[in-house]
Amino acid sequence: MTRIQRFAGATERLRSIQLWATASVLALAPLFFGSVDQFWVSVWIVVLSITTILGVSVSLNIVQARIVWAFLSVCLLYAIVAAIQVVPQSLASLDDPIWQRANGVLGTHVAPRISSTAEIPSLAIGHFLLTVTAFLSGFFVGTSQRGVSRVIFAARTAILIYALYGLAALAITPNLLLWAPKVAYRGSLTGTFVNKNTAAAFFGCGAILWSCWTYSALQSIEKSSFRVLLLNSLNERAAISLILRASAALTCFFALLLTNSRGGLISSSVGLLVALGVLEINRFRRRTGYAIVLGIGALIAVALWLTQMGRIASEGVIDDGRWQVYGLVAEAIGRRPWLGTGAGSFEILFPSLRTADLSSWGVWDYAHSTILEIALEMGLPVAGIVALAALASIFVLVRRAPKADQRHRVSLAAITGIAVLTYLHSLIDFSLQIPGYSIPFGILIGCGLADAAADRSSRRRKPSAAAGQDGSTAVEAAGELSAKV
Repeated sequence: MTRIQRFAGATERLRSIQLWATASVLALAPLFFGSVDQFWVSVWIVVLSITTILGVSVSLNIVQARIVWAFLSVCLLYAIVAAIQVVPQSLASLDDPIWQRANGVLGTHVAPRISSTAEIPSLAIGHFLLTVTAFLSGFFVGTSQRGVSRVIFAARTAILIYALYGLAALAITPNLLLWAPKVAYRGSLTGTFVNKNTAAAFFGCGAILWSCWTYSALQSIEKSSFRVLLLNSLNERAAISLILRASAALTCFFALLLTNSRGGLISSSVGLLVALGVLEINRFRRRTGYAIVLGIGALIAVALWLTQMGRIASEGVIDDGRWQVYGLVAEAIGRRPWLGTGAGSFEILFPSLRTADLSSWGVWDYAHSTILEIALEMGLPVAGIVALAALASIFVLVRRAPKADQRHRVSLAAITGIAVLTYLHSLIDFSLQIPGYSIPFGILIGCGLADAAADRSSRRRKPSAAAGQDGSTAVEAAGELSAKV
C-alpha cells in the first residue's frame, strides 16, 4: 500500500467519524430537556468542535467556499460587536447611562460601557459557539452525497422517534417530562422539550421531511403504474413502503397538533407548502403567472383552514402579552439602535422595561422573537445582516433545487421548508435559542447549503443506471422504496 493510499484511507476514516458524530449530535441534542442546561451546551460544543476540526480538510468548490466565508464573516461581525460592547469606554457616546447612575448611587467607580452587563453571559457565548459549530459540521458533512443521505435519514428517524415518545408520554405519563414533574404546559405534548412551541417546530420539521419523502415516492410511480402496483404481488413492498412513509408523516403532524401551538402549526403549514412547491418547481418554470396564482390560492386556503383550528380560532394568532412585549422591546431598540444593549442582556434588562399594564405572571427570559431580541442586544445593523443571511440561505436552496436530480431535490425541498418554518417561527418565538432545536437546524441548513452548492456535473448518471431512482418502472421503484424504509 502506497503512502497516498494510506493517507486516502485515513482521510476517509476521519470523514466517517465526523459524519457519524454529527448525525449522533443531531439525534441526541433534543433528548435531555432540549439541552438547555449548561452542562449539555458544553458537551455539544466540545463534540461539534471536534467534528468541525475533522471536516476542515474537506475540499470545497468556489461556491461552497464563498458560503462558508460569508457565514464566518457574519459570525465574526457578531463577535466583534459583542466584544466592543463590554470594553469600557470603547465608544463613550453609546455607553449605557446605567453605569453612571450606578456609580452615583453606590459611590463606585466602574468604567461605563455600551453593554448593560459587565461581561458577556457564558450561556450567550455557548449558544453562539453551538450555532457556528453546528452549521460548519453540517456543511462539511453535506459536501458528500453519502453525508447528505445519512444526515437526512438521522433527522427523519430521530424526529419520528421523539414524536412517538411524545404521544406515548402524553397518554401514559401526562404529568411528567421525561422523569421530572411537568410544571408547565400540562395537557399539551412537549416531547422531551420544556416548551411546547419549540416541540411544535421540531415535530413540524419531521412532518416536512417525511411528507417530502412520501411525495417523492408518489412522483416516482407513473399514473399508469398504479393498476400494476395494486395487482402485481411483486410490488406489494412498494405499497407498504408508501403506507409507512405516509404514516410517519401523519404521526409527526399529529404530534404537532397535540402541542396546541398556534405559531408552530402556522409555520409548519407554510414550510410544508413551500417544500412541496420546491418539489414541483420545474413544472411551473415556464408558467410563472400560473404558479404565482396557484401559490397565492394555496396560501389563502391554508390561512382559512388554520383560522378554524383550535386556539387560533378562539384566541387569534398572537396573544396580547406578546404584542405588549414587542412594543416595549421596540421602544428600547429606538433608544439604542446602533450597537444595542449587549449580547445576552435581554433577560437581565427586561424587568426594567416592564410596565404596570403587562401581566406580572411569568418570566420573560426571551423576547419571543429572536430577530427582535438580536436587534435589542446587538443593534439594528447586526439584526439586519442576520436577517439578510437567513433570506440568502433560502434563495440559494430554492435556486439550486431545480437543477438537482430527484434524490437531491427532495432533500433540498425539505430543508428549504424547514428553513422557512424556522425563520417564520423565530419571528414570534424562541425555538432557535433552544440548543435542542438550534443544533439539528444548524446541521440541516449547513448540510443543505453545501449540497445545493455542490458541483453536480460529476454526479450525473446514465439513464439506465438511474432508472430505479427516477421510477421508470414500478418494480424498480418498489426495490428503491423498500430498501430505504
